[in-house]
Amino acid sequence: GNAYVTGSTDSGETSLPVTVGPDLTYNGGGDAFVARIDGGSAAFEYLGYVGGGGADAGSGIAVDGTGNAYVVGTVTTSGTGFPVTMGPDLTFNGNRDAFVAKVRYTAPVCLPAPSGEVGRWLGDGDAVDSIGGNNGTPVNGAGFGSGLLGQAFVFDGSDD
Repeated sequence: GNAYVTGSTDSGETSLPVTVGPDLTYNGGGDAFVARIDGGSAAFEYLGYVGGGGADAGSGIAVDGTGNAYVVGTVTTSGTGFPVTMGPDLTFNGNRDAFVAKVRYTAPVCLPAPSGEVGRWLGDGDAVDSIGGNNGTPVNGAGFGSGLLGQAFVFDGSDD
């Protein structure tokens, strides 16, 4: 099978072999990255950045049955520097916030999760459930509750 990898890098595009991906330009401060590695050839099918000008990091990745990757992580980029387009909370709330991004396999593009599916939390130990839901692992007193799409996150006001 294929391997999916996320994390953080301080490497610019001249030293990181970016191919197709959400963003092919290093934005400074440390960017999250996402990669799909072909199981047969060990070549990058895609490798790109997910981040803005602050210290951004991918901390979990899950894949659905069609090859879409769901990346969760933390972001310290404020303002318009981080490419947020839709979701329950589009505002940087200080210190660090979480993000979730969907990378489509057919044409890797960074897409935020649909509104009501997830908010901002410390993403860690991400997983996809049996119906393709991306549940993540909330911390610091956050938990799960019913939401618009069947499950949402309940926040405690600390680091969310």
